[in-house]
Amino acid sequence: MSDILAILATVLVASAGCLHLFLRYTQDAREPPMASTIFPFIGPMINLSRKKTKYYVGLRDKYNLPIYTLRLPGSRLYIVNSISLISAVQRQFKTLAFPPLEAKFTTSICGTSKIAHDILNTNVNGDEGFWGYSVTFYKAIHTPLAPGPELDAMNRVMAQKVSASVDRLEERVVGLFEFIRHEITLATTDSVYGPKNPFKDPAIVESFWTFLPGIMIFIMGIFPTILARKSFQAREFMTQAFTRYFEEGGHNQGSGLIRTRYEHSTEHKIPIEDVARFEVGNTIALLANTSPTAFWMVYHLYASPVALEECRQELSSIISIETIAMEGEETATLHTLDMSQVKGSCPILLSTMQEALRVHGVGVSSRVVMEDHMLDNKYLLKKGSTVMIPGVVQHTSSSSWGSADVNGFDHRRFLPKEKRHQPVAFRGFGGGTTLCPGRHFASTEILAFAALLILRFELTPVDGKWVCPNTDNSSFWETMPTPDQDIRVKISPRTGQDKRARWRVLVSDSDKAMPISVEDL
Repeated sequence: MSDILAILATVLVASAGCLHLFLRYTQDAREPPMASTIFPFIGPMINLSRKKTKYYVGLRDKYNLPIYTLRLPGSRLYIVNSISLISAVQRQFKTLAFPPLEAKFTTSICGTSKIAHDILNTNVNGDEGFWGYSVTFYKAIHTPLAPGPELDAMNRVMAQKVSASVDRLEERVVGLFEFIRHEITLATTDSVYGPKNPFKDPAIVESFWTFLPGIMIFIMGIFPTILARKSFQAREFMTQAFTRYFEEGGHNQGSGLIRTRYEHSTEHKIPIEDVARFEVGNTIALLANTSPTAFWMVYHLYASPVALEECRQELSSIISIETIAMEGEETATLHTLDMSQVKGSCPILLSTMQEALRVHGVGVSSRVVMEDHMLDNKYLLKKGSTVMIPGVVQHTSSSSWGSADVNGFDHRRFLPKEKRHQPVAFRGFGGGTTLCPGRHFASTEILAFAALLILRFELTPVDGKWVCPNTDNSSFWETMPTPDQDIRVKISPRTGQDKRARWRVLVSDSDKAMPISVEDL
């Protein structure tokens, strides 16, 4: 037995040595320095699968490099840590491009036909001019998602749904994440898809959350029908539902966003089933991050009595109250919360949401190197490699946020009058040309839901104290991780609340963006 172990050890050492020699031979001295590993190629792959984005934080702390190279089997990753290099990467949006990656992920995740695949990948990076599906997509959806009439219309439907969901609440015990996920899912999809929203069917809601765990298998293309069978079946079920939705003209009664997406696809001759498949992919952007963000914000509000009280005071100061007539001679009070005032007059509430995004956000911005490029005239990035900007590295940077409390939750951190942080270091919605186009809709929804909840209800953990859940089981692709275990809470009306009072959320016209990212400042 000892001889066998000795032979195995010798083989491993020899293999590692050969891989180190190969690594040194194939690494250009002008490339970003390599992050050293005991077992090249295989070691980083194992660490990424085990530690996920925490691996990037560990390498930053160990080597303190502005940018470094990770070599995986068949690929190079350039990991950016430096703030100045982030800006340099984002300026080179043609050479360091996202559309080719997006097209690849879309076809893999959605299971599109060859026809749709070819259309999506034609002039994918705009090298032949401003035409083609991928190049024109973001400009097409900019109008319905930018502050203005179409976004306001979508927000009004959302606000009505959120207000109705809070109205239905009564004293009971719920799983906090499960409760928030359910309400956010229905409010979001109703506001986007309209009266014929496929998510009105509980089977579609269940299918969506069954679909998500298989996404990494779809991306890697490793026998998804076998290794992600339930996710595959859920995706196909959703595709059938969205195909019926479009065939029956459901989009014509939906938001400006869904009408624009449908028109953009049909203008580029995308088959109707592939339009449905694209929409299955779009639901990931709609739902996968909004629910967890709302959860973490609500968690931190109720876990911090100071934050809760300060945000309640802010909101109470902008609530308008009037007397309305009821049946007979009875009257009641109507409490109105105007989201335009929330955005402009509740900086602590907005700061709390941004801090939740900072503390919990783990999104990674990725670009593919289209041709050999000298980044910042210092580092050679080789064609075909991938540049990655891990948000968690920036969000835990003591140089950007201060060493004293970088790992803590400070609900006042983003207040304008507080000490300014490095704005580029906030990656809650990405940045540059890949900045999340739906950030204003998602933020308004999260703020409306959290505001109504804290104004009207107390949440008390059944176990007696607030304990922050782990997120070790979250998937690598998630931007905002879901909790590993739910928190059982008792929901009860706030003491002194008028049970007969009526509440509404108002979205008045607004063409001004909330300052939630550096691009909005």
